[in-house]
Amino acid sequence: MVKDPADVLDRQKCLDALAALRHAKWFQARANGLQSCVIIIRILRDLCQRVPTWSAFPSWAMELLVEKAISSASGPLSPGDALRRVFECISSGILLPGGPGLIDPCEKNPTDTLTAMTEQQREDITSSAQFALRLLAFRQIHKVLGMDPLPQMNPRFNVRNNRKRRRDNSDGVDAFEGEGKKDKKDYDNY
Repeated sequence: MVKDPADVLDRQKCLDALAALRHAKWFQARANGLQSCVIIIRILRDLCQRVPTWSAFPSWAMELLVEKAISSASGPLSPGDALRRVFECISSGILLPGGPGLIDPCEKNPTDTLTAMTEQQREDITSSAQFALRLLAFRQIHKVLGMDPLPQMNPRFNVRNNRKRRRDNSDGVDAFEGEGKKDKKDYDNY
């Protein structure tokens, strides 16, 4: 066996740098062009920093998961729909040991990108994604995003509240220039 000179770079660091380069090229080719992909990755990175449960989720595995979830949709997704789809994928158990896992597409040999995570961490993230999905379903996305809720719209300007019929005054004349309530038969001609 030949001994390396002292000025040679560490082999493992070089292999890690090459893997990072392959990941960057893959991201540019596959994920960068997908609508909402970069936005969802940013949201999940923020989640990984804010919520201790998510901190164990490897960055590369997260990027792979988001790309697979969004690219497998039948058409372009809005950021909200894309986030829901990613949480649905995680909630389905893709991270769990018995699940399909996330194989690294940049390696020659099949390599699971989740090997750094323990079984408990995988279960915790799956459970947290299920809870986040519940919050999304009940219109509480602000809790998932870690922000204050948006102020409620003024009911005067809310389109949904404009379904009431005009009321007649007691003297039979409506406030709108003598037009009273119209019967259904009056609208049949339109």
